Amino acid sequence: MKRVTSLIAATVVATFATVATAQAIDTSTAAPAARPGNTQVVATYFHGDVRCVTCKKLEAYSRAAVEKAFASEIASGRVVFRLVNTDRPENEHFLKDYALVTKALVVTEEADGKVLRWTNLDKIWTLVRGDQQAYTDYVVAGVRAYLGPAS
Repeated sequence: MKRVTSLIAATVVATFATVATAQAIDTSTAAPAARPGNTQVVATYFHGDVRCVTCKKLEAYSRAAVEKAFASEIASGRVVFRLVNTDRPENEHFLKDYALVTKALVVTEEADGKVLRWTNLDKIWTLVRGDQQAYTDYVVAGVRAYLGPAS
């Protein structure tokens, strides 16, 4: 019986460790990494451990907007959608980096692992309570502004 209990406890601990690591930074949209010297546009939804209905809706609307509008750019690695939990100690620096006070969608242009410029799409909080299409249009425009006119 002790052996079974120990095995169950070990499995539970291993599962929670894996889940905690996965929640720290979730690069949900599988995309190839940008080649050195090339830029990527990254749409990052920042959240915490506690997630209300509206917070989950912000994430869902943001993910849907980016993944639908930029499917080919995601496939090529030019655009990435990711989730970052700022309640994790290793991610706390993002709060200062982007002056975050709550959940947020930040679009960055990155090259060789460095952020070149960024924008907090802060109107998502106003738009999430209305028409989803207006929300989508706002997010798509925010990402497209970083891709340039060719996209």
